[in-house]
Amino acid sequence: MSSLSNHNNPRTDCPDSILIEPDEGESCAYVTIGEASSYPSLQEVVDKLKERNIPYWIDEEAINTELAKETTGQPFRAAFARDSTFEITVDGKQQFASLTLKRGYGGKETTIADVQAKLDEIGIVSGIDLERIALAVIEKDYGNPVVIARAKEPVHGTDARIDCLFPREFKMQPKETDHQKVDFRELTLICAVAQGDVLARKIPATPGEPGVTITGKTVPAKPGKNIKFTAGRNTIISPDAMEVTAAIAGQPFLKGRAVFVEPVYTIKGDINYSVGNIDFKGSVKIDGNVVSGFSIKATESIEINGVVEDCIIEAGMDVFIKGGILGADKGIIKAGRDFSALFVENCSVEAGRNIVVGDALNSELSAGDSIDVVLGKGRVIGSKLGAQNLAAMNILGSDIAGKTQVSVGYDPRTMARLKNAKEAALKTEHTLEEIAKHICTLEGMSQACPLSDEKETLYRRLLATSEELGHRLEELTEEVAMLESTMTRSVQPTVRVRQTCYPNVRVTIGKLVFDCTTEYHSAVFFAEDEKIKVNVYENKA
Repeated sequence: MSSLSNHNNPRTDCPDSILIEPDEGESCAYVTIGEASSYPSLQEVVDKLKERNIPYWIDEEAINTELAKETTGQPFRAAFARDSTFEITVDGKQQFASLTLKRGYGGKETTIADVQAKLDEIGIVSGIDLERIALAVIEKDYGNPVVIARAKEPVHGTDARIDCLFPREFKMQPKETDHQKVDFRELTLICAVAQGDVLARKIPATPGEPGVTITGKTVPAKPGKNIKFTAGRNTIISPDAMEVTAAIAGQPFLKGRAVFVEPVYTIKGDINYSVGNIDFKGSVKIDGNVVSGFSIKATESIEINGVVEDCIIEAGMDVFIKGGILGADKGIIKAGRDFSALFVENCSVEAGRNIVVGDALNSELSAGDSIDVVLGKGRVIGSKLGAQNLAAMNILGSDIAGKTQVSVGYDPRTMARLKNAKEAALKTEHTLEEIAKHICTLEGMSQACPLSDEKETLYRRLLATSEELGHRLEELTEEVAMLESTMTRSVQPTVRVRQTCYPNVRVTIGKLVFDCTTEYHSAVFFAEDEKIKVNVYENKA
């Protein structure tokens, strides 16, 4: 029988002809094939070695070579001891090195010293983690790479910055006491400094710390960027350009990288005929009231301790009125940033950012971010509120007052510009139509007989006006298109009513409109699936 047929048709008695002889002295195992009706296969020899739990590496290639000879009675080395080995790999950027242990068979196990020697040999000298090496060797986690060395990353320098020693913003939230009263006594909007006070210091840039690759190469760090620290109006910078002090008493500001002090114009009493209107470059602080008909304008902030009647008040930054406003449908308040008052009645208020007030009665409030009617009773009655992100109040509407409207979702100032542009475009279009009719009439008259000098002059004036209004209509149309395309809707515009929302209230969110026909308690209005929905409002404040 040929060798091929023997291998293809093994007999069940073949394993009995396989003799295994371990030799501990030589750290190997011999196999002897005895006489049998058929010659064993490679797999049968390997299985026999495994049954004996031979601790050595089985050399299948040597076994296969001997089996091909089909010799019997001659022992041959089929397994021998093999030391545990390992491999260290390094990434291309020399950021880390990994150790992979490979199983040994009855031979010497890899030691920490072996790994350290290999690291020295391949030039790994930095960031070596001896603890991880020891743990990998002890646990014998074969075949799984373990990071045993990491580069030290460079720590880039920090940029120079300006450290202001004065508050740059104030939270306009008075303390509410018992019985729905508000304590304004400890709330101050305007920060005043004295001459010689240190206002700000420059924190210099840092150079950073260089890194090191695992092979010891230095990785440079990026140094921080320097900035130019300057003194603005009414301030003095130190000789080393690291510190700014106030040259006068006033209110400090940081704009860009310049610190300056604006004078604070303080009025000890009321704004009346003895004082007159105020137009001041800086901040204005009034201890008394502002009576009807006067105006106060300031490039920075305005703080008023008393009550404001129907007046015009404009501030480049914040307006803070510790009393309230009795606008008599003629009062106008504009704040470039935040506005706060105890109450607002019959007045128009516009703030670039936030509005915090008590009652809002028959008034129009517009804020670039949020409106919170929370002071006192927190009522919004017969008023129009518009904010981009949030409008919140305690009570919305009334059983007896006219319609109350709240709108969120778009910047009210952009909405107002869009409304004005549309109205102006419509008016211009109507005027153009009327002029066209007159031009058509005069042209009809000219066909019958020459126009008089007076009518000829009128005709030419109408043509010039029509051309001018045509250009104006084009500009307005472009402005409307631009505003409609650039208006950004808030991500989650919301109207929150902490207590009661009465019927006869209109809520607008973006372009969606919801008219309340029933009374809601503790409700939140929001837009979802192109509809305005109402849920119970959980007050977590």
